[in-house]
Amino acid sequence: MSQISPLFAPTRPIRRRMAAGLALACLAALANIGLLALSGWLLAAAATAGLVGLVAAHAFNMALPAAGVRFLATLRILARYGERVVTHDATLGLVGQIRARSFDRLVRQPPAHLSRQRSGEQLFRFVSDTERAGHAYLDAGVPFVTAAICGLASVGLVGAFVPSAGLVLATGLLTCGVLLPLAAGWLSDRATARIATQQDAMHGDLVDILQGADEIAFLGAEDAMRRRLDTRQAAIRHARLHLAAIEGGARALTGAMAMLTALGVLACASTALHAGLLSAACLPMLGLGALAAFESVAPLPAARQMAHHARLAARRMRAACTLPPPSSGGSLLPVAPLDLDMRAVGMRYAPDEDWVLRHADLTIRQGERVALVGPSGAGKSTLARLLFGFHAYQEGTIRFGGVEARALDPDALPGLVGIMAQGAHLFQGSIRRNLAMACPTANEAAMWSALETTQLAAFVRQAPAGLDTLIGEAGLRLSGGQGRRLALACVLLRRPRWLILDEPTEGLDAATERAVMAALMASLPPDATLLCITHRTAILPFLDRAIAMTDRGFHDVATHRRRPQ
Repeated sequence: MSQISPLFAPTRPIRRRMAAGLALACLAALANIGLLALSGWLLAAAATAGLVGLVAAHAFNMALPAAGVRFLATLRILARYGERVVTHDATLGLVGQIRARSFDRLVRQPPAHLSRQRSGEQLFRFVSDTERAGHAYLDAGVPFVTAAICGLASVGLVGAFVPSAGLVLATGLLTCGVLLPLAAGWLSDRATARIATQQDAMHGDLVDILQGADEIAFLGAEDAMRRRLDTRQAAIRHARLHLAAIEGGARALTGAMAMLTALGVLACASTALHAGLLSAACLPMLGLGALAAFESVAPLPAARQMAHHARLAARRMRAACTLPPPSSGGSLLPVAPLDLDMRAVGMRYAPDEDWVLRHADLTIRQGERVALVGPSGAGKSTLARLLFGFHAYQEGTIRFGGVEARALDPDALPGLVGIMAQGAHLFQGSIRRNLAMACPTANEAAMWSALETTQLAAFVRQAPAGLDTLIGEAGLRLSGGQGRRLALACVLLRRPRWLILDEPTEGLDAATERAVMAALMASLPPDATLLCITHRTAILPFLDRAIAMTDRGFHDVATHRRRPQ
């Protein structure tokens, strides 16, 4: 749990449930030890009394220890049931809390950092690592704490009758509860790490296969991908067999050590019996009590393996969730006019990579309609992500609404700025769902208005389900142009005061392109600012000016009179 608490410290209600679960687990284990010990004493004492004679047998009080046996048996059942309920409830609550906090931190990470891993690996890590980290309490914490408390109680009980027997029991429990888990962990840590690595890669491959099934089929790469998955699955299977062999061997050694320790306890008890320091009925009590004590240490090798799983998961989640935000993270709000002013801006993705932008100056006034053009790879799309915090810039200043970009409140920008990226994502479900995701407060009339602006309303009206038409995973049921227009409608629905559109008319024929641009310009209020990143010259006459982006910076290439609306 020490690996988890810095990032995912349990809340007070969960801590109380965790403590209650530990108490119930210890109570169940102690009741089991007491039940076996008392049962052994009761049977031996009853047999001894019967052997002495009829009078002694009638004089033997069986009611009280028999009641104790029934009480301990009932207590063990109830405590184990309660322990299962409480510990699993606490674990589910802890996993949910870790996932919520992890998601809250992950969603604030800039895309520049999130894009360094495959989406399949990120998804698997978010699901599996949070679950493993949350299960550390149940799979590792509870067994180790229970073993420690029950071991001390067992050694104290046996030592109170025969000190030498308590020393023998302590030696056996320390061997199986400390040395054996350490050895099992040392032998299994590499296999555990291999499983985590191979599972990450395999789930990333699976997502790639599902997303690119058509391309894989066209390329004839099914066999290669299948062999790749088989190789990873075989590596995982071999690593799991290795872990199972280690755990099975550790359990076998624990069983053998338990028998040897019980024999040692009985030998010490027999010596005390011959010396007149112990009654005969105490021998089975101490022997069975010693055996029962080993039940609490038997799960520790497996718990040690699970603890390493949890440590790896917590380490990866902490690394993913504690990346410092590279740019915006302040609390200031921009003020009107919402002008954008870049001065001597320099940006690169890593210190050892080339500069994407260097000494870049750009000014866009509120209400302007600007096109940003340039060759492919010049950094036009990167600029859009840079302007509002998706990437960090290392040199110069960017001011929006008179405020330095790094000092802007990131939660305030979505209400002011609408961005349609070149690879805008469409969500599985209906057209209505995608529009509602963009603007939950929008009514149906506003949705139709946005669809009219993007020239998509006629297609939606002709569809039998209308707004409830399903678009498939990532909009697969739509054409490329329809998908772009739906993404544009989602941005327009929010009516932002700044729009950054990356290739908004990509995939459209000339007539539809002109209709979309004319409707878009007519729908924008006079104080709305539009920045179109494009390589299509047909939309330039609809804008005020065009700015070319080259390796030498920005410069105006054309100025147009805005068409009358």
